[in-house]
Amino acid sequence: MSTWPRSYLFVPGDAPEKMAKAAAGLADALILDLEDSVAPARKDAALAAVCAFLSARVDGVGPRLYVRLNGTDPERALKELTALPLRAVRGLVWPKLSAVRQLDPVAYGLDALEARDGLPKGAVGIIGIVTETAAALLNGADLGRGHPRLQGYTWGMEDLSADIGRAPLPGATDAGAALAEQARLFCLLTARAAGIAAIDAVDPDFRTPDRLAADTARARELGFTARMAIHPAQITPIHQGLAPDAVTLDWARRVLELAAAHPGASAFQLDGRMVDRPHIRTAALILERSRVP
Repeated sequence: MSTWPRSYLFVPGDAPEKMAKAAAGLADALILDLEDSVAPARKDAALAAVCAFLSARVDGVGPRLYVRLNGTDPERALKELTALPLRAVRGLVWPKLSAVRQLDPVAYGLDALEARDGLPKGAVGIIGIVTETAAALLNGADLGRGHPRLQGYTWGMEDLSADIGRAPLPGATDAGAALAEQARLFCLLTARAAGIAAIDAVDPDFRTPDRLAADTARARELGFTARMAIHPAQITPIHQGLAPDAVTLDWARRVLELAAAHPGASAFQLDGRMVDRPHIRTAALILERSRVP
């Protein structure tokens, strides 16, 4: 398994058999979902199933485990958070995040619950979904400030479409694609401003792996480092799309070779172009990712 998640696979929290199967699969991380994929009447059953699953996996073997809470229902979210055995949880996924102050109550709760479970403060992080409301898309400066608990930002279109009153259906125009590109870039830039991972959104079509791999490669070129998935069949195309290509790897190797040969230089030339410290950091990151299976 990778040392950092490239892929996050959503799994319904009320489906123990799917959680067990996903844990044995190729995803770097699982998101055990207590929110949208669980019907209201199944919320308590889902919480019980997720807690049982987490309790059996405190050894840390397998994919990293995240839980998406019902963040827009404070009473429900508090019930879910306090029930979770945090020793097995690497992070929470917080929906409809439009301002970083929304994370303060859950962060205070995590402070107490980490102490309860014998964990160091800050052991459990948060991934925020930052494009599900129009208000969030107008609040990039605030979201870009980040929060000590944040590990990453991701984005989504279904709730945004509902918030602005458009049908989230393929159509004869490119209106949906234009809106999605706006949300995608917003997520990328606010994540990088906050100094956290930029995680690309799910693709609801899991029957076109070649297209998914190509779209994920484009996301990598933009600057995304990971992607969400809704089906196990999407994991391999995501990993393929996120892997650096041969040209990029060659550039990164030559940058680091020049940096090693000129340790005191702050900038040098490669193929007629200037290379400086940001390029060196990028090259090191590319090679780190290339070593992940």
